[in-house]
Amino acid sequence: MSTASGRVFTLLTLALAVVGEAAEPSRPCFDLASKIDAPLRPPIPSIEGRDNSAFGTYPSGIDWAAGRALMEMPIEALYAKLLDHRNVKDMRKTTLSTTVLERPGYLQFHHVDVVVLVRMLFVKMKIAWTEEWGYSLVEGTREAPRKIVVSYQKIGGTRHLKHQCGSYVLQAHGEAATDLSLYEEVKADRRSAEDTRNMHAGILRNLRGQGP
Repeated sequence: MSTASGRVFTLLTLALAVVGEAAEPSRPCFDLASKIDAPLRPPIPSIEGRDNSAFGTYPSGIDWAAGRALMEMPIEALYAKLLDHRNVKDMRKTTLSTTVLERPGYLQFHHVDVVVLVRMLFVKMKIAWTEEWGYSLVEGTREAPRKIVVSYQKIGGTRHLKHQCGSYVLQAHGEAATDLSLYEEVKADRRSAEDTRNMHAGILRNLRGQGP
């Protein structure tokens, strides 16, 4: 077999392995069967006049990133944007299917099936997994919330995403702004802690209506 043919065979084998891979259970970060009213990690400090971010790697090898930003919109508007998972994914290469479930103690509870199209030279591969998202009211009322905690985690799917979970904390800042903190920890092929920090920056742009 020639070198070129060998490369083609390797890529096709990898593509078939990714598309047909068996689902791998994930180690959960949360027990979302009960209401979660605190983030996975405490928020990083806010910085007046600009967004703040941090990232790193735990001794276990799990990468993490955190962000903090003042959003110039009421908490109700920001909450509505976070209910739409297209605002927190790269929709240029992602397909989503959201199932809304009834779960006591939560404002909303979602199962989200995610499929990402990955290109490697001329081979296209689909990587799929499922996440669960719980939205908890911590302060205020459903009609006039003052603090909301959003918790999410991968619950099944691709072995290329070994671990993923995170939190958003929305705290009303007056009537027209919201203090938003973000945190995610992940262990995945070809993804670094800095990649997750950059993903958070993209999410903030989406939420602010600034686009990619």
